[in-house]
Amino acid sequence: MRVSSWLILMGLIAGGARAAQLPVEIVEYVDHYRVVLYLENKQLQGIPAWRPGEGDPPMSLGEAVSRTLAWVEKNALLRDARIHALSYKPVHNFEAQNRWYYLVELRQSGKKHFLAVLPDGEVVPAIRESGR
Repeated sequence: MRVSSWLILMGLIAGGARAAQLPVEIVEYVDHYRVVLYLENKQLQGIPAWRPGEGDPPMSLGEAVSRTLAWVEKNALLRDARIHALSYKPVHNFEAQNRWYYLVELRQSGKKHFLAVLPDGEVVPAIRESGR
């Protein structure tokens, strides 16, 4: 009985360790779309703190546009996509840590695509879902 209890305990500990490494889900609502990003904890911790009114953001708008265009150019399915909107948004559930990122809306033949540009220059594709 002791061995089986020990095995169950070890399984729970191992499962908990894996659960701690699951990505964080970030949800935004844009028009009639639910936009979902998945960021690793390492990515979130790599975003420097920034507060509006306390200097410039860690990444300029121009750099975010450049990173977006370079990412689009490398993706054959989106090569003709154009930036339609770009906004600097706080990372939901991490506002207290003052973490921000750029949310980019691309348009391609009337279809919308979304992605995030993190202040370290990493581009993260988002999942777009219809409806609220």
